[in-house]
Amino acid sequence: MTNSPNPENFTLIAHRGSSYDAPENTFEAFDLALENGFDNVETDVQLSSDGRAVLIHDDKLDRTTDGTGIVTETGIARIKSLNAGMWFEGPDDSVGLKGPLVYSEAFVPTLEEFCERYAGKLHVHLELKSSQPDLAEASKKSLETWGWLDQHTGNSTAPGVTISSFHYEQLERSVQVMPSIAHGWLVQKVDDEILSKAAKLKLSGIYPRADLVSPDQISQLAEAGFTVRTWGVGNSRENLENAFKSGAVGTTVDWPFQAKAHLESLK
Repeated sequence: MTNSPNPENFTLIAHRGSSYDAPENTFEAFDLALENGFDNVETDVQLSSDGRAVLIHDDKLDRTTDGTGIVTETGIARIKSLNAGMWFEGPDDSVGLKGPLVYSEAFVPTLEEFCERYAGKLHVHLELKSSQPDLAEASKKSLETWGWLDQHTGNSTAPGVTISSFHYEQLERSVQVMPSIAHGWLVQKVDDEILSKAAKLKLSGIYPRADLVSPDQISQLAEAGFTVRTWGVGNSRENLENAFKSGAVGTTVDWPFQAKAHLESLK
């Protein structure tokens, strides 16, 4: 049985932090989400060339920093020297700072820094971004050091942690090293093979795209014991509404403050 379409039952997960309002995957974006009442955030983790877990989405540094090159081929000293906010311009309807160069001191955090700063405050939906074989173990070390593995898991209660990935083999590694933590598989859409493989790995969640999910699909997944939240809302209120009305438990969204207001307006 799925949730009724009620905003109170639908978790808005700040995607890469409040990434519409501040530079994605920076403390500025995570802080802004938390300050505005959103205690669920999503972020991306991959390893530097010297094995440090860093929070950045793209496989290259070019889009979100003033550097160039491939993340996995760049050392941590170089990554930490880069600016991650100069590119960003706060929009006119932002709940954060507005205009160009307003986040000029933002940097790329390590997972260790994130875990220390937000321990006991957030539920993090941590996406294992790359297929690097050591990523799950490196992520576990940071989470374990700051007590995240002892917190709530899988139900969006804060503080807590849920692991996700598009890479099935990465989920296999992560389940092996963090068996008590909820894991969800990010997929385009659900089919019988997805269901079979998710059940085999005993995943707690399956996370399809917001524009492709349906109430019937949510019911099927819920009956099979999976938690369903969505991704891929983008800048579309239509996608947000589809995820909400489908009965999913929540979705990632770049603009959680504006999304909350929109869902409240549907009452």
